[in-house]
Amino acid sequence: MGYYTNLLSDTAVLKTVDGKDSNDRPNIIALEEIDCKIEFKNSLTVGAQGQELVSAGRLFTESVVKVDDILEIKDKEFKVLKVCPYYPIAGSMLVINEVYFG
Repeated sequence: MGYYTNLLSDTAVLKTVDGKDSNDRPNIIALEEIDCKIEFKNSLTVGAQGQELVSAGRLFTESVVKVDDILEIKDKEFKVLKVCPYYPIAGSMLVINEVYFG
């Protein structure tokens, strides 16, 4: 249980991806239900390689999420486009990740 768990009132299923299989589909290596706070809102964001991407929303979580993972929210799958870690308490190991998905 993390420091911000009481603020994370939503849940999503995180599908951790490790590359692609022989059919060019994501190779899912783990499934985990995560606590998060979800905000659906279309917005323009800059991806990891500097490209402009349209996101369907963002979520905040204490879980480890990386670009190209898959989030299942309300029976729909979304690809993780960008992850921004924040350390709200200076000098601490507490982190909250802002995750853009589309």
